[in-house]
Amino acid sequence: MARNRKHNHGIPRTKRMKRSDRLQSAVLWLKEFEGKNVLRSYCKRYGVDWRCAAIELSRLGIELDPAYLSQREQSERQLADKRKRRRESEDTTPAPIEYESLFDAYLAKDFAALHAMECERDGIDPDSTYRTSE
Repeated sequence: MARNRKHNHGIPRTKRMKRSDRLQSAVLWLKEFEGKNVLRSYCKRYGVDWRCAAIELSRLGIELDPAYLSQREQSERQLADKRKRRRESEDTTPAPIEYESLFDAYLAKDFAALHAMECERDGIDPDSTYRTSE
């Protein structure tokens, strides 16, 4: 009886390789490589991040400029800080919009404002819990 195997259709073989397989494959690839940036090309070809690519290329005997690696590290830190600041600024809630009618709030799908307007119209505190008589 045939064994069911997991198929990785659609994912290139070079991106499914483990480190030992990548290192064996990269020896042949480096002989044919004619591009500018070996680190970036290795990352794209094998689907690894630049740190992993730098480690594996150094194991293969490729010398990478330490200034370039430190520059990549610094720019990555700056991007992470920028993302963090953007996320923190998005966390602040915007000022509530004043609608002229209940229908405007409904059309804008601002149901919190709609609820608050209905409670105000009916003279109910919007923060109180609504309970029915038992």
